[in-house]
Formats: sequence, C-alpha cells, structure tokens
Amino acid sequence: SKGPLTYRLRPRQEETVRASPPGTRPFAAMYIPKRSVADHEAQDSPDLDTKDFEDIQREQESASFLRRHSNVERIEGAAREYTFQAMKLLAGENEDLLDRNIMLHNLEAQQKRNIGLLSLPFSLMFFFSFAYSAFQHEDVTNRYVIESGLSTVLAKGASDISNIAETWDWLNTTLFPIMFNQKDFRGMHLDDKLEWSRVLSYNSLVGPLFIEQERSEKAMCNNDESGISDNMYCYDMMSTDHQPFGRGVPWFQITPPKGGEYKSDNITMKERIEYYNRPFAVAAAGPKGPNARSLRTMVPTYQDRLSGGEMSAGIGDGSSYYRAMFFRNMEYSLLQERLNYLYEREWLDKQTKHITIYATFLNVEMGRPRLQSYMLTLSFARSGDVFRKLRLDTIFLSFWSGFTSYAADGGYAVMLIIVTSLEVRAMFRKRKARKLWKHVCTGWFLLQVATAAIGWLILLGYLYSNNQLGPLKKELDDIVDARETDMPAERNFLGDSFIDTAGKCSSFAGNLAIATAQYHLLLMMRFFVAFRAQPRLGVVVNTLEACMLDILHFLVILGPSGVAYAISGCFVFGKRLEEFSDIKSAIGYCFKIMTETEYDWPALSEEHFWTTGMWVWSFMIFLAVIMLNMVLAIVLDVYSEQRKSAGKSESIVETFASFYTVFKNRDRWVKNWKAIDTLKTAPRIFSREEFLKMFPGMADQQANIIISDCQAAAQNIHAGPDQMKHTMRMAMALKVSMDQVAEAVDELDSGSYRPTEDVPEMKEENWINEINKEMASQNHAMMSLQWQLQQLNWQWQSLDMAHGKGTVFNVSAVDASKATGKIL
Repeated sequence: SKGPLTYRLRPRQEETVRASPPGTRPFAAMYIPKRSVADHEAQDSPDLDTKDFEDIQREQESASFLRRHSNVERIEGAAREYTFQAMKLLAGENEDLLDRNIMLHNLEAQQKRNIGLLSLPFSLMFFFSFAYSAFQHEDVTNRYVIESGLSTVLAKGASDISNIAETWDWLNTTLFPIMFNQKDFRGMHLDDKLEWSRVLSYNSLVGPLFIEQERSEKAMCNNDESGISDNMYCYDMMSTDHQPFGRGVPWFQITPPKGGEYKSDNITMKERIEYYNRPFAVAAAGPKGPNARSLRTMVPTYQDRLSGGEMSAGIGDGSSYYRAMFFRNMEYSLLQERLNYLYEREWLDKQTKHITIYATFLNVEMGRPRLQSYMLTLSFARSGDVFRKLRLDTIFLSFWSGFTSYAADGGYAVMLIIVTSLEVRAMFRKRKARKLWKHVCTGWFLLQVATAAIGWLILLGYLYSNNQLGPLKKELDDIVDARETDMPAERNFLGDSFIDTAGKCSSFAGNLAIATAQYHLLLMMRFFVAFRAQPRLGVVVNTLEACMLDILHFLVILGPSGVAYAISGCFVFGKRLEEFSDIKSAIGYCFKIMTETEYDWPALSEEHFWTTGMWVWSFMIFLAVIMLNMVLAIVLDVYSEQRKSAGKSESIVETFASFYTVFKNRDRWVKNWKAIDTLKTAPRIFSREEFLKMFPGMADQQANIIISDCQAAAQNIHAGPDQMKHTMRMAMALKVSMDQVAEAVDELDSGSYRPTEDVPEMKEENWINEINKEMASQNHAMMSLQWQLQQLNWQWQSLDMAHGKGTVFNVSAVDASKATGKIL
C-alpha cells in the first residue's frame, strides 16, 4: 500500500546475512526498512516543540517498560485467561457447551459433600450415644424430683433470716423439727430409732448434722487516721479467731444421762458435759483434701458482697472452725436442750462470720441408691445483712445402673475409638504427604483432637468416680452399723471422716457433670461441619462463619457502650437496687434489658425521675433498638449474599432422593474420583456429545445431574456480582491483544517484523494455538518468497553491471539459442 520497499543491510550483520541459509526466520529480522529523506526531514522538523519530544520520549519509555519480558508474560497470561473467560461466557449461554473446570469443581465439591453427608449420621450417632450414656449416669429426672423436694423443705424460712436472733429462731422452730422428726404422720412418738430423722418420709439422715462456724477477731478499731473510731470495737472479716469462747451459764441445767438411753452402752455426766462444750473450741485437725477447699468456696456473686472478701463455708480442716454435731439417735428433747445451751452461751455472736449447716441423706427408693448432701451457708456481713447459699448434691452409690448403662458406655467408647483412629490415620497420611503442619493448623484437626482428648478424659473420670465409691461405702457401712448398734452420740466421731470423703466424691462428681455438659456443646460443633455438606444447611453455616468477623467488630463498639451504661446505672440505682449493686450484676441486668426490652420502671424511677428517664430512654434507643437491630441486619445481609451465591441448591428431601437414585443405579453409576481423573485430560470447552463419549456407560440420571449442575454453576458465575469486574478485565485483555496484533501488522507492513525468540508456550491446546501455527507457517512461506525475490534482485543488478542499464533482452532468442545449444 506504500509502494515498493527498499532495504539496507545492517553493517555489523552483513556477513551473517550472507551466510544464513535461505528460508530461515532470523534472515528477515536482520533487515529494517530504509527511511526516506522526507521522513528524516519530518522528524527533524523545527515545528515539533519540546513538549512533543517529551511526550514521545514518555510514550517510548512506557512502551519499553510494557515490553519487558516479565510484563509481556503477565499481559499475555491475562489475555489468555480472560479469553477463556469469554469462552466460558459463551459456554454459559450455550447449553451444548460445557466448561471442564466448572465440571471438575462441581465433582470435587460433590465428592467432599458426599463424605460430609456420610459423616452426619455418624456425628448424630456419636452425639446421642454419649448423651444417652451421660443420662444413664446422671439420672437427671430423679435428681430433680428428690432435690427439689429437699430444697423446698430444708430451706423453708431461711430467706427471712436477717440477724443472729432470727437464725436461732429458725434453727429451733423450723430446721430441727424437720431434720430430727421422731413422730409419725399422726403425731405419735416412734419407738424404733431406725425410723427417726426421715425427711419427706423416704430420705433418711445418715451421720450427724453439722453446724460449723468461722469467727473473726474482736479488737479496737485502728483503721481511721482521724482517731474517731479508736474507742470502738471492730470485727474484721479478714481476721480469724482461734481462741475458745462462750460465756458462763451456771444456772443452765444439763439433763443427766439415764440408763437405757442408748442400747449399746451408758454414758457418764462428764461425757455429756464435754459433748455440750465441744463446739466452743476449735475442732481438732481432721483430714484435709480437695473437699475442704471446694466446700468453703462461695460463688463469686456472694463473695463480692462481703466486706471480708471470699466467704469460707463448709467442712474445714479444724484449724479455725468451731463445730457442733447433732446425732439422730438422741432424743429430740436432748437435741433441743443442747441447741438452747449453745444459744445461752452465745455460740453465735458479733464475731461470727459464717455458719454452715451440713447433712447427708440416704435415699434408696428412686432408682439407684444415692446420698443427698445438703449444705446451707449463712454469711453475716458487717453491713448487718445475712446472705444465704443453698447447695444440694447427689452421690450415687452405684455408678452403673445395669446392663443398659454398660451398653451405653460401650457404644460411646466404640464411637470414640473410631474418631481417634480416623484422626490418627489422617495424621499419618498427611505426614507421608508432607502436609502435616498444614493439617494441624486447620480447625477440623483442633475439633477432632478436642473431641478425642476430652472424650477419653470423661471415660477416665467415670472409672475414677467408680473407684471413689469404695472408701465411701466402707465409711457408710461403719455409720450404719453405729446407728444399728445405737452408739452414744457423746462417743461418736465417725461423722468427720465420712463428711470429708463424701465431699470429695461430691466435688469430683460435680466437676465431671460440668465437663459432660460442656462436651455436649463441643460435639454440637461437629454438626456444623457435617451440615456444611448439604447446600441448604450449608447456607446457614456459611452465614454464621462469614458474619462472625463483622459481629466481632460490632462488639468492639457495643461492649464499651454497654459497660458505660452499666457503670452509669451503678451510680444512679446502685444504692437502691440489688441489680446495680456491683458492676457485674449491672452488666448482666443491662444485657437482660437490651435483649428482653423489659425493665421495672417504677423501681428505677423511684428517685431522680428525669435522670432515670434519660438513662432508660437513651439506653433503649441506642442499644436495644439501633445496636441490636444492626446485629440482625449484619446477619440478614450476609445470609442474602450466601443464599444468592448458593443459587438453586437442593433441599434435604432432594438430597435423600439423590442418594436413592445413586443406590438404584449403583451398577452404572460412575465414581466421582474416576470421573475427575477422566476429565483432567479433556479439552477446556467441550460439548454434551463429547462428554457422553467420555463416559459411554454412565447412567442417564448421573449425566443429566452433572451437566445440569455445570450449566447452573456457569450461569451463577456469569450472573454474579463479580461479573462486571470480569467483564472490565476481559475488555482490558482484549485491548492489549488488539494492540499487539496492530503492532505486529504494522511491523509486517513496514518489513521490520522481529519475532520473539522466547515465546511462552501455550499450556492448553485450543483454536488460538491452531491459528498461531497457521500464521507461523504463512510467515515462513512469505519469508522464503522474500529470499527468492532478493536473489532475483541481486541477479538483475549483476546483469545491469555487466550489460549496462537499459539493455533489452530478447526472450524468444534466448529460447532459440537453448534449442540449438548456443549460449548467449
């Protein structure tokens, strides 16, 4: 189009050019078009200003940067990738075209989903086997029936105690008549001592009733620098008194022992007096153990309300506790007399910090034989108020209820062995594949390890609990023998060791019950992993996982806001309302108001109406209405995105139907891993007929499912929110490709085309590669023709030099000379 081309040789490559064989590609690269004088004049024209030269230089620098080898590879790789994106768009619109990568992704997802769906029944069996085993050991229903009745009867009137005088009155008129009942339902005295001390008819008191106290020291107040309280007595809750105490009561008449009072033996008056005075000195050091600490620890709610800090309550080691024991085989008149003796000698006074009432009952009527421990703690705060804490625990004397319990534990142990074996096997496989660390860092590994480790610890706890019952039963037999022989109470010291052993068993059983309860929540986490395999259930699980980070960021704002309102409520309502008396209670009550949107307005607004109104109204608007609804908005927004990305997923009913279809066509159903191996060697885009040729024996149902899933996934991908981004990238890739084509065409037109020596190979065969090969073949042919034309040009120049320019050759004469053998 630009007329005849003239060529000039590069001076440094002249010899190389002449030595190059004809038809080789480097030959054409050694020639560049010769510019005309007009071109030089146009380039050197003074009409171009400095800015134009700067623009040209900048464009050249940009072009040279883009032509770097690394950038060219990236650009060409992007062009190839988004060329495939365009092909996938066409495949998504055309029902006869299928994308291999989408189909492979669907099959791999289907394979993982099948494994997850198969793990769901196992997870359910594992969970319910452990739950059934735990219920067999805990016997929750019967525990509630027994403990609810005992708590109602034995705590009757305790909530009305507000001082020491009312404590004595409650012991004398309420607790003792219930605890040491020696009459039948008609009010007649029972002669058989084995029928004494039964609560609610079927719970028999075993061992003594303990009443134990801890005392503070009485000293002059010296904690005031002004000296105002120097002439006052203080009873510091942080101090502990160990000295004997009690005022003298010479007028009090102790009933002397009489013959036949006990069946086994008679006692002396000295022994009775010593028995009456025993509670006024610290108890002898007894056995120590975990029970001493666990029973003396009060819950944090009560600890924070006491000026002395931690509340001590329970059976101690005897170093600082004053203990009174009341046995069931004493006549009720003697029990009441001894209680009055303690009252007259002021066993409870201003120095008393805490008292604990402890008793153990035996019940063999409901299910397995069991011991019911009863512990009521009263704390006398230096504010003048009395705080109460009631605790009932059950100690089963037979750990397994029968064959059903053994079978339940065996089934759970088998499930635990399977879980442990599978995880150990997976670890060895990952170690062999050198992916152990990656496997260890996954959440599933941590869940599996926690499931196996805690599960085995619980089984070991079952065995340890069963072993603890041996010493307890032995001491219980001694107490029962002492009751049957009617051992005198004044000589009976069997209760201390029994209470300590029972406390250990009760403490461990309580901790084991808490571990069992938390283990159920851990097993629940396995459900979420299994639920992810089902598409509809996976939407819910993915929503919870996706919105977790946003909720954590939201809590960063919600937490300080709620704490600020709780602290503000402490100052506004703390002096009047128990809910705001400390910061922890205030935070809990504020959370309750926010979630329930209910509050006691009359109690809150009793003082400072407008201040309360500002607090309540701002709290409800900011936290209950705005902040809480923002949490719902976050969850719903993520759920809508997950639901849209899932597309038209199958329901649970369809999942079971698909399993039935697989089972029905199991002879012709191709395994997923076989289909994946076959598709890895297939073209990137293929038709439905080509797919059916790959799997000639595949069931029609399976083929239709795979093809329909592939087409649906393609439509979801191309209709998703990222499609606009892909479209823009494809447009940029097409622009880069067209620029490269235009540049190559210009170089071909000008004769300066220089092919790249290290052209990256296409990893995948397609129609673009075929066109590239055809263009290379045509380029080779054109270069051969160019070489022939150049040789002809050299020959013509030789003729001009030999015969001169303008010489006319007679072609017909040449032909005639060839015929006669003459040469011109």
